[in-house]
Amino acid sequence: MRAVAAALLLTLPIAPVWAQTPAELLACAAIARDADRLACYDAAMANSSPAARAANEVRVRESARLAAEAAVVAAAAAKAKAEADKQARREAFGAEGVATRPDRFKPNPEEVQEVEAGIVEMLTNVSGLGVFVLDNGQIWKQADTVSLPNIRAGDRVKIARNNFGGYNLTLLKQKRVTPVKRMR
Repeated sequence: MRAVAAALLLTLPIAPVWAQTPAELLACAAIARDADRLACYDAAMANSSPAARAANEVRVRESARLAAEAAVVAAAAAKAKAEADKQARREAFGAEGVATRPDRFKPNPEEVQEVEAGIVEMLTNVSGLGVFVLDNGQIWKQADTVSLPNIRAGDRVKIARNNFGGYNLTLLKQKRVTPVKRMR
């Protein structure tokens, strides 16, 4: 049975398909860039028979589908990177006082200008100044000696940049403002 199948394969008229485009195939073989050479071969073979044209159309549709999927993935990656950059800027808010930077007082329009958070714990340091532990993980200490009103865990605060390169903490419930410096 195998011998019969092999004999049938050998007698198939392959030569007429190749005989139609030898000049085109030889021209393709001379192209140096792989992508251009492959495109040339695809075009030459697509002209060889109706079945080859149908296969070429399937390949073109599949290539377009894969390109569209790649564009969607690239757009999602760009969006995720932008969101990660935005989150990193939020987390770095106020850290200028913790880590020294040469451009410390230079305003940057991409930087976050204020953060709102809840107080997890209110402490007092050895100097009697307030230390604010916030629900976003940041710790800020009072920078002046003005007495503060009664502050409880859960109170909301807003920390914003002031005009002098520092930060002001606003107790939203009491409408009180005090200068602060980030500890962590």
